[in-house]
Amino acid sequence: MCLQEVIRKIVSFISLLSPIEWFTWFSYFLILPMCSLLGWLALPFVVVAFIIANIFGAIQLYSRDELMNDTFGISNDNNIDEMFVSTRKALETIFPQNSEKDIEKYEEQLSKIDNFDPVLIISANQNWINQNTYAAYEQVMDAFATDSHTQNRRRDLNSRCIFHFPNLDELYTVRDNICAIHSNAFYDRNATVPQEPIGTAWILYNVAVRKSDFAQDTRFFTAL
Repeated sequence: MCLQEVIRKIVSFISLLSPIEWFTWFSYFLILPMCSLLGWLALPFVVVAFIIANIFGAIQLYSRDELMNDTFGISNDNNIDEMFVSTRKALETIFPQNSEKDIEKYEEQLSKIDNFDPVLIISANQNWINQNTYAAYEQVMDAFATDSHTQNRRRDLNSRCIFHFPNLDELYTVRDNICAIHSNAFYDRNATVPQEPIGTAWILYNVAVRKSDFAQDTRFFTAL
């Protein structure tokens, strides 16, 4: 029998009881008899039993984490680093023309958002702005920031490009509302003269500290 198999059997045996149950077992079958025989001299045995119970508990926690990783693919921080890009890298991909100062400001804004809350990020289409004016662009972005919100509340911290939502349902409800109000901001394939969309939409989630998962929603600014 190989060493790994022996260790696995030992861990399986230890996992039969919780640390407190092991300590209770030691108390009744080892510590109490020793106390009755040796009195205060049994104190070292109490300390040893407590240490052993904690060691067993640590082994249980380690083996449980290993089992979760093997069975469900739950990742540690190193795996998160491999699976997801940094928030800064995501922002640099979304805003390749923006300054370092802008990227830092947006990164700080995203750092205040809870993990797995959906974030809509809109990168502007300069052609749309040239055709419709920057004031019109800001009006649409303000609509994304305030639609379905109470008065004077914004979901973008005045960035006009990063919009924090509590869930996807609200995000796409707002999208549909804006499409109805500002239809010229959306590409309509059935229009006589199709117009370019106002920008490119990205959906981003924070998954860890300064780590994000993101993707472009290619249909977001297409009128249905």
